[in-house]
Amino acid sequence: MPKPYQQALTIPPVLKPKSTVIGSDGKKTHLYQIEQTAGMASIVPGLKTPILGYNGSFPGPTIKVNQGERIKLEMDNVLPLFHPQWGYRLDTSTHLHGSASLPQFDGYANDITGRGMCKDYEYPNFQPARTLWYHDHAVHNTAQSVYSGLAGQYHLHDEVEQNLLPQGQFDVPLTISDAMFARNGALGYNDNTHSGLWGDVILVNGAPWPSMKVQRRIYRFRILNASISRSYRFQLSTGDPVTMVGTDGGLMPSARQVTSWRQAGAERYEILIDFSKYPAGKRVELRNLSNKNNVDYDNTGRIMAFDVTGDPVDTSGPAARVMPTLLAGSTAMNLTPSQSVKTRQMRLKRDNDIWTIGGMTWDEVIKSGYKKVLADPDLNDVEIWEVENSSGGWFHPLHIHLVDFQILSRNGQPPFAFERGPKDVVYVGEGETVRLLMKFEHNRGRYMIHCHNLPHEDHDMMAQFSVGYNPNDPDPNDPIEAVKPHPIGQVPTTDGASTQPTETAAPVTTEPGQTAAPVTTEPTVQKDVVAITTARHRLNKDITFAGTSKYTGTATAASVVLYDVTPGRAASRIGAATINPLGIWSWTAKPGPSRKITAVRADSSRGGTATSTVRTS
Repeated sequence: MPKPYQQALTIPPVLKPKSTVIGSDGKKTHLYQIEQTAGMASIVPGLKTPILGYNGSFPGPTIKVNQGERIKLEMDNVLPLFHPQWGYRLDTSTHLHGSASLPQFDGYANDITGRGMCKDYEYPNFQPARTLWYHDHAVHNTAQSVYSGLAGQYHLHDEVEQNLLPQGQFDVPLTISDAMFARNGALGYNDNTHSGLWGDVILVNGAPWPSMKVQRRIYRFRILNASISRSYRFQLSTGDPVTMVGTDGGLMPSARQVTSWRQAGAERYEILIDFSKYPAGKRVELRNLSNKNNVDYDNTGRIMAFDVTGDPVDTSGPAARVMPTLLAGSTAMNLTPSQSVKTRQMRLKRDNDIWTIGGMTWDEVIKSGYKKVLADPDLNDVEIWEVENSSGGWFHPLHIHLVDFQILSRNGQPPFAFERGPKDVVYVGEGETVRLLMKFEHNRGRYMIHCHNLPHEDHDMMAQFSVGYNPNDPDPNDPIEAVKPHPIGQVPTTDGASTQPTETAAPVTTEPGQTAAPVTTEPTVQKDVVAITTARHRLNKDITFAGTSKYTGTATAASVVLYDVTPGRAASRIGAATINPLGIWSWTAKPGPSRKITAVRADSSRGGTATSTVRTS
């Protein structure tokens, strides 16, 4: 076992963009690239721990961006095909938790990216400053993939926050998680029949019980609970209060002094600690008083230590010596119950070993062709959601995608002082009923709601709601179909699926005395090379064909026609699929043809053809 306070706190690196362009509207767009890879981490002294990581590390690099600057993120899956320890297929879906992203960029659970493929995400960053985080969200395997290391912080800044709160080295991300380890240093995994996993080692930024040297001034800490099940009740060893300034959705209306606070999976709290009140040489510990229905061990009551130094104090920047009081309003916190047009009730419970929200499971959503919804507010509607947890034995951190909400009450009483700010995760404790007030703004489409005890989510405590959209209508922002992954290394030239403003390249200019190179085009009489990469038909369930088209001609639109060429039958047409600008095509039907197909042919309108056997299992 590692010993507490033997390692120094490490700060994840800040990810640098590959490029930055200025759009026609004068706004910046940063292009980032991240590789999801297998790696090795030094966590237990003397041993190596296999992990999955963004750019091979846990936590992943921190992304920092200013309000109004857009991000395009190339997320490459170069993981092994199967998890090296637990054997499941390592398809991924990346959710930027806290972002009002379009559905196709939100990390929808079944919008998966396979090995060797890249998904291009777009993040608008128009919301007020906040602490977000990005993590894997692939259907049925989120818990094990996040536990293995696929998590990182994302900081959105704005002028209000930059003028009120500490910045730079005094703005410290703390990603807290727990784990259990095998004798050889590998991660152990036991989710107690999908109830939850509680490790006996507490990690902060990937290190067990670290210590941090601090100057005698005010520090800001962005605390993310990235544990897949464990909740915490934090308190300083001195008993002194901390100053709570931010919740999931950004700044609170006013700062709050709290001596302890409970924090469930995926919740983010921003706190200020004034170390000037302590003498040099003083050690202040961040401790964990725990909550009901955790499993605690010898040292899970400790988190990390702060060692106050006598070093010269850097008092530059805001809030170095004086705590702020008034902070910032927000849409969520300015709402009033009288604005609500509808109140919905939903219960969190376990039915026959399956976790449910409002009686719905994700399996039902899948079987409906992703049409079944738990709620259907119109765009800009304000609603109250009343969430009840009366099934006993568990707490549930409930996450609602897209929106920030205000907690109106908890069991008829006012919310805790520390949660009186905009939230996107609510701790629904044992026997508790919470009332939430929210406005469904920004985007139309389908979004998820789920428990962030991730073994609960995976089995099968996840549902969806739609905003300003009938799931039976065509969906330009379909979370699975609108923007497909593409092979790594292919750079998209257009994105017809995105409704975000697109950037325009600067005009080509030449220096005096130079002439621009002539523009040339390839001959138009050219056949493409078609490949079938996926061919599967599960009789009475579903059928899927997908592939690529490599073409260097000038045609802008094309399609493939699919034929059943099962031996012993006459060839017959199955369907057709459009080839997108990236050269990717796919076709899916449920339940599919009534006769099993064992061979398929794809004929391109641009001349190429390919055949493949069909997997029937």
